[in-house]
Amino acid sequence: MKTKNEILKMRAAVLYVLQSFDEGVDYIKLFKILYFAQKEHLVKYGRGVIGDTFHALKYGPVPSFIYKSLQMNEGKFEKESDFEPLYDTILVDDKSLVFSKEKPDMDELSASDVECLDKSIKKYRDMNSYRLSARSHDIAWKEAYTRALDDPEKDCMTQIDIARAGHAKQGVIEYIKENIQIDKLLN
Repeated sequence: MKTKNEILKMRAAVLYVLQSFDEGVDYIKLFKILYFAQKEHLVKYGRGVIGDTFHALKYGPVPSFIYKSLQMNEGKFEKESDFEPLYDTILVDDKSLVFSKEKPDMDELSASDVECLDKSIKKYRDMNSYRLSARSHDIAWKEAYTRALDDPEKDCMTQIDIARAGHAKQGVIEYIKENIQIDKLLN
């Protein structure tokens, strides 16, 4: 399960993206904007914008915790208290468009997080969602999606896979590996 701090950061990132879409945004576009911001941040800074795990689904990378929160908001799953900080701040309408119910807590986002989110929003906000979906089918997605055809439990895209898909330098890859090992030791 995610920590409270990870959930608060995810909430801030989601709300930050949503505030750029007064008319709401569909799941595909929201997820791809987050994915491209995540990938760029991993390549540049060796850490992601959000602490969510991306899974390789049909229409591209999907952040699993955020997706489940949206589905709970829609009533597709029973609400769980761990997800409350996120699903209580968003609204999903009957057309599966997502809206923000409040402003993001900007104290949860670093300047580099905002930089990558802004770049991703600017670049992809007006792109057709299905075209954007196709663009997200990079090597990290393809490898995880192919693995999942044999074993559906292996659809996870690791931070290292995503960073490599963004052409991260080897030093950045090593930095990500070290941080993963440290996180494992601390948890």
